[in-house]
Amino acid sequence: MPQVSLNGHITDVHALFLPGAGTATVGNFTIGGIAPLRLGDEISTHVLSTDPKVKHEKITIAAGSGSFSIGGKAVARLGDTCGCGAKMAQGFATFTAGG
Repeated sequence: MPQVSLNGHITDVHALFLPGAGTATVGNFTIGGIAPLRLGDEISTHVLSTDPKVKHEKITIAAGSGSFSIGGKAVARLGDTCGCGAKMAQGFATFTAGG
């Protein structure tokens, strides 16, 4: 099962765009003291490595666990996709979620 991604975890490099970092919106649940990322949470603006004027802005996490949700939203995991085609590149090693 994939590891759950947490606040501040980054995406992969995708189509020459540098990584963005996720911002968690849940406030009442933590894993290792850090809020988990969920479906719909925003990924920070990230730029094209060859032209920093080209940006991915207002991107959100587009996929998550089919079997574990918090506050009605699926938790994001290592490898889950974002709206720009990026995938979450980090997860918390001791907390996994299936689906």
